[in-house]
Amino acid sequence: MAKTILFVCTGNTCRSPMAAVLANDYLKKWGFKGQAFSAGLGAVPNLPAAKQAQKIMAEWGLDLSKHRSRALNEELWQKADLVLTMTQAQKEYLQQLAVDKKVFLFKEYAQGENKDVGDPFGGSEEVYRACAQELAEGMPKIIKRFRGEDVVKIALGADHGGFRLKEIIKEWLAENNYEFEDLGTFSEEACDYPEIALKVASKVAAGECQRGIIVCGTGIGVSIMANKVRGIRAALCHDLFSAKASREHNQANLLTLGERVIGPGLALEIVAVWLKTPFAGGRHARRVAKIIDYENQRFDN
Repeated sequence: MAKTILFVCTGNTCRSPMAAVLANDYLKKWGFKGQAFSAGLGAVPNLPAAKQAQKIMAEWGLDLSKHRSRALNEELWQKADLVLTMTQAQKEYLQQLAVDKKVFLFKEYAQGENKDVGDPFGGSEEVYRACAQELAEGMPKIIKRFRGEDVVKIALGADHGGFRLKEIIKEWLAENNYEFEDLGTFSEEACDYPEIALKVASKVAAGECQRGIIVCGTGIGVSIMANKVRGIRAALCHDLFSAKASREHNQANLLTLGERVIGPGLALEIVAVWLKTPFAGGRHARRVAKIIDYENQRFDN
């Protein structure tokens, strides 16, 4: 189920609507099914966002023209999974109202600072711009933290033989709050699996994504190709035990699957186990280190 963030300020025409539109932009870009919305503790209903706020957001490709202010009410409060305020005073007020909500100061949640976000109301365009920049700087950290401290970005790919299963996995990742990047293919038109596997493996090897998932007809071809890339430990898994062991024992950073070998139900179970299982370390770390040492020697020579 998609989760929601509520941004709270005073009038709901400046800070909180800018925060909400920025948050929704990140949620969309990162493939996360969630929602951000805003309200004000002293808002006059149905006022548009400040013209300066609309202009600055428009410059960043975001639309605030349809925003209308609203006061915080019980319905909005119950809808929120996380509440972020612009000031310490707002946070303290909301904490007195109820104890069933996680209420944080914006900067506290973003970077551990007990500092208010400056109120631009009545200020110049530059004051609004400075406020927007404060919000923009903290937003990536807020979204990542909201989704879980252990969240990783996943590179996702498939050839034509794995396209349908890839789409099912993509939907599951979004529903379960994982950040991902879909590297294709984007239809069932025939394509070459080595090219897709190389795209995904390269993203993981470069550190742009921490894990990768590739689907083809059997999972074999993409596994062979991915393991040619330095730094990749791709595991072909068609059962839960292998998926778990590949993470615990082998620290696999890339999972391959075969659409023509397993059904979507089992595939999603495998993905879930593989993503949630940590590396066990210990004696397994010594063994993985030997794989890395040999790989480094081969590439360096």
